[in-house]
Amino acid sequence: MAVNERRARASAQTSVLKSRAEPVEGVKFEGQAGFRKAMTERVDAYLRQHSIKTRDMPAMYAKSAIVLAWWIGSYVLIMVAGLPLWADALLCVSFGAAAAGVGFNVMHDSSHGGYSNSSTRNEIFSWSGELIGLSSFIWRQQHNVWHHTYTNISGLDEGLEAEGTMRWSPHDVWKPIYRLQHLYWPVIYALSAASLILIRNFKVYFAKTSGPTFRYPDMDRRDKTIFWVSRLANLAVYILIPLLFFSWWQVLAGFAIGVLTAGLIMATILQLSHVMASVEFPEPTGEPPAVDEEWAIHQVETTIDFAPHNVLLRWYIGGLNYQIEHHLFPRICHLNYPKIAPIVQQVCLEFGVRYRCYETFGGALAAH
Repeated sequence: MAVNERRARASAQTSVLKSRAEPVEGVKFEGQAGFRKAMTERVDAYLRQHSIKTRDMPAMYAKSAIVLAWWIGSYVLIMVAGLPLWADALLCVSFGAAAAGVGFNVMHDSSHGGYSNSSTRNEIFSWSGELIGLSSFIWRQQHNVWHHTYTNISGLDEGLEAEGTMRWSPHDVWKPIYRLQHLYWPVIYALSAASLILIRNFKVYFAKTSGPTFRYPDMDRRDKTIFWVSRLANLAVYILIPLLFFSWWQVLAGFAIGVLTAGLIMATILQLSHVMASVEFPEPTGEPPAVDEEWAIHQVETTIDFAPHNVLLRWYIGGLNYQIEHHLFPRICHLNYPKIAPIVQQVCLEFGVRYRCYETFGGALAAH
């Protein structure tokens, strides 16, 4: 009886979108509170008044040079410095951490169009993600479209999917193993980058889907060319070139250390701002399914900020600890998020929208 009751409870919690016979491509946000309009006007006025550039910031170019030099420098030292294996292992950790830094800073801003006023320059810098193993085509759809539009909506936000290894939404079916996910999460997070590079990229390319409710658009010839050139470049950087300097087992060990490091860091930061008991996980209602709330309010209610005073962390993760500001203004360079955060908080206060922020990284991680 207890087992049947538990199964019944789990079934009742299944996402309404995942329960449909045919998946939906999206839902509408029907609320019209004037929140987004007020927020945009207030932030735009502040930026104009203080003559603050929103893109093409010299400090951003300098930061990109530092992060890319860290990534390339770690790699070159591993290949040619002739250091002891223990030192090379530490450099592999550095290489993985630098790869995450490239993703957080260079790739992330540029893929949103928040790096430069030039669309060509944004695209070129977004290819930095291809160098570290991401597909810019897949990222644009999974992150820019699905995650940023339908944040924390199970069945539409692919960021909530963990291939059944973890439960990131209260609207997913519960499994007994999830009682232990607070213990094994580092393993799943560390493996996430390897899974993406070795499996998910190719699954999406050939099957055009990553799950029952996530169907990707067709790639054109240019997208396919970028995809395969990048995958060959990944093979060369991670395997073929290292084989010129190390034995096969050392190459595989180094690859594992780097990719596990990058996966643990990136997955932790990306999930920390949305998978919390304190945020909302809205379920669409009606037919066709819709969300009653205004889109901008939905973004604030499904997102948190953390460690706003940790300058070093903010620098490294590309301002993603200001996740609310990022979701409201993804086309603004992340260097401006601390400047507009007080305005966002004030508008939230005026409209009665809860602005969630953990003061420390440790506090946010524990809550996650």
